[in-house]
Amino acid sequence: MIKRNVTVRAPASIANLGSGFDVIAVAIEGFYDLVKITALPGDFKIQIESDGFGVPSGEENLAYHVAKRFVEKYLKRRDIALYITVKKGVPPGSGLGSSGATSAAVAYGLNALFDLGLKGEDLLELAGYGEAFVAGVPHYDNVAASLLGGFVFLDLIEGKVFRYVPKESIPIGIVFPRVPGLSSTRKTAYARSILPRTIDLETHVKQSSALAKLIYGIFTGNLKAVGEAISHDLVVEPHRAKLIPHYYELKQIALSEGAYGFNICGAGPSVFLIHEDLEKLKTIVNKLRDFLRSRSFDAEAYVTSVSMKGAEIVEMV
Repeated sequence: MIKRNVTVRAPASIANLGSGFDVIAVAIEGFYDLVKITALPGDFKIQIESDGFGVPSGEENLAYHVAKRFVEKYLKRRDIALYITVKKGVPPGSGLGSSGATSAAVAYGLNALFDLGLKGEDLLELAGYGEAFVAGVPHYDNVAASLLGGFVFLDLIEGKVFRYVPKESIPIGIVFPRVPGLSSTRKTAYARSILPRTIDLETHVKQSSALAKLIYGIFTGNLKAVGEAISHDLVVEPHRAKLIPHYYELKQIALSEGAYGFNICGAGPSVFLIHEDLEKLKTIVNKLRDFLRSRSFDAEAYVTSVSMKGAEIVEMV
């Protein structure tokens, strides 16, 4: 076997989208993880190096657990050494699917490097091991978006994922408040732990109505319907909003300034809003950032859009 390596890029993502359920996510432009995997003949080992945001290397990096599962289930060889370098571009603890981007890139890269031709559901299952290491249980909304791009819809009954790429780019504004204590890579597990285990019938009916409107808005390109839907989350938002400084004040400002919709990015603390006009969106996110800074919270503001592409090979030799 000769030296081989592959470099893969995977985008950030926003899960939940105010749907109240972890069954929908979208890939976004502007934030990417870059993963380089080198396979060499020799004694078996998996070596992980991380670059960026203070993310740990070695077995404490989720990339190790994706690679370990790959070797155990698919490679079944002990004469290869894997060297994986993760260059973080998606900030951890932001709610932008940082762990999902790394997991997706590693799974996609290993499949390409060894030319196994794994199906989409196999790649999702593999990437889920990275999410399980971080969150305690595997979940596939973020990894599906990072793998496939566009909007993804999870069928948890049949174990399938449906992908939809909008005909036109959809602008998305993001505000990322730096909240002490919420930058840990285990933040997702905590944010999941505070959610209710059950909901009553009335809540279920109302949330299902909002979810239906969200899906309708996405497929018809009706951003105002999307905005109305994402702004009415009766399941997740009331609980995770407590983790975000001045959350409801931020929401009120965004909507009063003309944003079509506003909610939490995944587990938070980032929040997102939508509007069809990029300049209008930029004005609103800057106001939200400045509001947080005036309240002594460091914050960053970004304007991005839906990523039409998921994980992709940058180089393979």
